[in-house]
Amino acid sequence: MLKLPAEREGDVIRDGVRIHWQVHGHGPRSLLLLPTWAIVHSDFWRNQVPHFAERYTVVSFDGRGNGASGRPSYAAAYSDDAIAGDALAVLDATGVANAVAFSVSAGAGWGLRLASESRTRIAASVFIAPSLPLSPPLPERAQSAASFDQKLHLYDGWFKFNRHYWMSDYRDFLEFFFLKCFTEPDSANHVAHFVGMGLETTPETLLLTVQAPSVVTAACERLARGIATPALVLQGDADAITPPDRGRILARLV
Repeated sequence: MLKLPAEREGDVIRDGVRIHWQVHGHGPRSLLLLPTWAIVHSDFWRNQVPHFAERYTVVSFDGRGNGASGRPSYAAAYSDDAIAGDALAVLDATGVANAVAFSVSAGAGWGLRLASESRTRIAASVFIAPSLPLSPPLPERAQSAASFDQKLHLYDGWFKFNRHYWMSDYRDFLEFFFLKCFTEPDSANHVAHFVGMGLETTPETLLLTVQAPSVVTAACERLARGIATPALVLQGDADAITPPDRGRILARLV
């Protein structure tokens, strides 16, 4: 849960799953800060919310699997459909007719879905380091993905992205993963904060998200070409999670 004091907060229930939302600020235009992977909750927006809330109404919510939201125990509950539907339900619950949607990394999947299919609700979109299957993954990630379900003799580097390693040393995986997220010098405090968020969920929950069905994966380019509202893509050239060319490709498509 976003730990900054909220002006309003509450829950919406979808298919028996509680989704916790918060509202900061009361500007004439609204921003919707989307969740990303269930490895974190909405507090990953903590540095942006105070700035945005000075001028906008800022809506955020904890994605399924972390924070103050529910942790359903079956993979289909973490599908693209489910999370995009949560976002629309949160807009309804907060009385926001339309908003600019911000997404980061895996959150680009549901951001793309919303921008393409809910045009009356999403006025514009910002995609930050979009983790979308628009190009091959980083070579080291591709190698580890091929052995995700296998027991290995050595779990080193990206081979820690493995279901068996998650179950045996989840904290070490979190530390490795967030060091890859924050490659800038002097990022120790950010890494520690994000590891703390990761410890608020479980490896079992993350495994369900990996197994969840994804419409976006199969229809990524079609959805991107279907966006008719303004879109901005922000992509760093030293991204150690997502190939930087994915951001460039998305920018050309939208």
